[in-house]
Amino acid sequence: MNGIARRLGMSQAASGLTSGVFTPFFGAWLAWRGLSADQIAVVLSAGLLLRVLVGPAVGIIADARNDRRTAMLVLYWVMLIGYGVLNFVAAPIFVVLAGIFTTVAMGTALPLLESVSVRLSERYGFDYGRVRLWASSAFVVANILSGATISVFGFWTAASWLASASGLCVVTTLLLPKAPADRPPVDLSARLKATFGETRELLRSGVFLLFLAAASFDQASHAFYYGYGGLHWRALGYSGLLIGILWPIGVFAEIALLSQARRVLRVIGPTRLLLYGGLGCVVRWTILAFDPPLPFVVLAQLLHGATFALAHLGAMFFILRAVPPRLAATAQSLYFVCYSGLVMGLATFASGSIYAIYGGRAYLLMSAMGAVAMGFALLLARRWHGERIIHSADEEHPDTI
Repeated sequence: MNGIARRLGMSQAASGLTSGVFTPFFGAWLAWRGLSADQIAVVLSAGLLLRVLVGPAVGIIADARNDRRTAMLVLYWVMLIGYGVLNFVAAPIFVVLAGIFTTVAMGTALPLLESVSVRLSERYGFDYGRVRLWASSAFVVANILSGATISVFGFWTAASWLASASGLCVVTTLLLPKAPADRPPVDLSARLKATFGETRELLRSGVFLLFLAAASFDQASHAFYYGYGGLHWRALGYSGLLIGILWPIGVFAEIALLSQARRVLRVIGPTRLLLYGGLGCVVRWTILAFDPPLPFVVLAQLLHGATFALAHLGAMFFILRAVPPRLAATAQSLYFVCYSGLVMGLATFASGSIYAIYGGRAYLLMSAMGAVAMGFALLLARRWHGERIIHSADEEHPDTI
């Protein structure tokens, strides 16, 4: 792994150490801090909704300035300050505000990091998947270690962990290459206008909209699993230890696939990665919908390598090939807010009502979403053959991230 890949791997690991605590414990930490269920819903839902606006806006500005590193630094500083504040404030209004700011910043920084990782892997010839797997590995480590820390010392440690991990995000981003001092001066107003116009062109592209639909339905089909999977397993009588073992099995499968990302892409290609990811969703969620014996649950967890990793790689490499480098952060931000903000939000909302009535059969809705993802992926394969879907005459400085 070359020097830039190693530094990106550290950035991905720092990101994983943050999300590995935020995902399972932040809502519970807010409850421990005294927030009501309604206040917790405000923090989490407002964070998701604001990402839909803030994410693309930051992506457009970062692309216009041709400087994603600075945008990432600003967002990570917001996280560091916000999580630091959460260690000391007690008034609910300050907890809510800091929680919203940190949630938005984290969700906005992630697509920028992915954009930089994918583009630099192409430029310098290293395997993107072997950089990205550090985020997944760190996520599992954070799950286990933070869970043990909370069990021993209490929930107050979660905010300290998040602040420390955010500090690591700042440090590792500072280690990434700065923009060259000799690059030509930028007319920011003109670049913003041009980038905004190209973004509108991108959103008018039928190929890009098909991509967004295929990738979003695949990734958002995890909504019931992320929101209610552990709860349903507890209702079936699974112990906390067993659930703690089952959850990372899927991430280990994800890591194994990411480690072979370049080989997988060479054999399969972006549109078929999205197609097979959707197929994995149909199979995985259908298995889990019928509360099968434990060996089949383990098999379903191993399919996380298909439902998440194959589709994620398909999305990353589609953006790399189909979108000019000038719009890399914008395209990544649009993808993230589409699946994690819009489609995932709707699927999570629907899952709650369906689970209350049908229990684990709610997984069948996720299977249907996988089938829809497959349909859009097939249409995408017919419309797109590896070419750029829009063209930009103003390409970036080759050494700028």
